[in-house]
Amino acid sequence: MITLLTVIRKNPEISTEEFRHFMKHEYGPTYQTLPQTRAYVQYHLTDLAADGAEDPIDAIVQISFDSEEAMAEALATDAYKEARALRERYMRETSAGIHSARVDDVVTFV
Repeated sequence: MITLLTVIRKNPEISTEEFRHFMKHEYGPTYQTLPQTRAYVQYHLTDLAADGAEDPIDAIVQISFDSEEAMAEALATDAYKEARALRERYMRETSAGIHSARVDDVVTFV
């Protein structure tokens, strides 16, 4: 299984309420329709460490696929391409706005 964590910063012109509505009701449901998606979780955040050096983090998304091939299949679908086009209004497109990383190891202490 491959799991990605994506840190998301919203477009500063979009309110938090608009952003969260978009994520919950438009963007997130796209992944429900993709048979390759094994898990998709959105964490909507209030960034407590915002010191002005960077824009606050607005969300973290966790998404899992059975394999890199399944992920590539999902990202090649028309449904994903449409969702990607929709997100341009709501999310900053640079790596500061949408930054994904693959989970290599999970260590649980509690």
